[in-house]
Amino acid sequence: MSCVDIACLRVGIIVYTPRVSSMTKGLLWVALAGVLFVVFTALVRYVGNELHPIQAAFTRYLFGLLVLLPLVLRRRAALFRTCHLRLHGFRGFIHAIAVMLWFFAASQLPIAEVTALSFIAPIFVVIGAVFFLRERFTRPRIIAVALGLVGVLFILRPGVAVVQWGALAMLAAAPLFAASKVLTKFLVRDDSSGTLVVYLSIFATLTMLAPALWVWQSPSQPDLVFLAGTAIFATTSHLCMARGLALVDVTVSQPIDFLQLVWSTMIGLIFFAESPVIWGWVGAGVVFLSATYMARLESRPVQPTEL
Repeated sequence: MSCVDIACLRVGIIVYTPRVSSMTKGLLWVALAGVLFVVFTALVRYVGNELHPIQAAFTRYLFGLLVLLPLVLRRRAALFRTCHLRLHGFRGFIHAIAVMLWFFAASQLPIAEVTALSFIAPIFVVIGAVFFLRERFTRPRIIAVALGLVGVLFILRPGVAVVQWGALAMLAAAPLFAASKVLTKFLVRDDSSGTLVVYLSIFATLTMLAPALWVWQSPSQPDLVFLAGTAIFATTSHLCMARGLALVDVTVSQPIDFLQLVWSTMIGLIFFAESPVIWGWVGAGVVFLSATYMARLESRPVQPTEL
């Protein structure tokens, strides 16, 4: 093959290489975020068998502070400028309690069930926004919330299956995560996203310090590697999700989020011998439909009808 032929071949590859649209890129970022978050959950599941979940949660946030150090050094004093210091502290406090509950749940439940129950968080966000941000409780919102609660009943099956403490911890964590999200919606009006992330990490770490010291045991070197991995995978997942949502709407990315249940089922089956339960999938599907419906409602600027 001559040099001219090679040059033409290269030009042809450049010409005929399909261009990836911004929507496709955004969906790929969201899908990658889901995979990374499921790996993070699997690491928590493993570490939870070796260390106390509270210690694991604290160490994850401590490593997270190290990840944020370059941002702090770059923006310095401007990053800490806020008029809502007490509110940041309260948000970090309730978020820390939610994180400790979530780590406990992740150490007790199958990974797929943790993923399925995590889909209920938007339900509590809507309820919290109604009570604390004075948003209207419209008929479609009521339908979405009711649908989500039905999905939770499918997952837990009270009276048919034994409801585990991990599931109760997950249900307790969901409204606390939602309260943190509602406070975020309020704080973002005046403070930058970097300020919110740094204050949340600081106050959450401080809140978990005393409980972590109470249950502390010396981690082995492999445990420290896995704990560092939880911080890296969680932080990278959040960054990928932010990158993806900058390119596509939440309503478009919602179906991709449901793939987390597929990844979590596969990882649970391969690495933890966790058999999938059909009712968990049915409940997760109902909850996911509720979350997707709610996301579409929140994205449309319609005039709601009050009940």
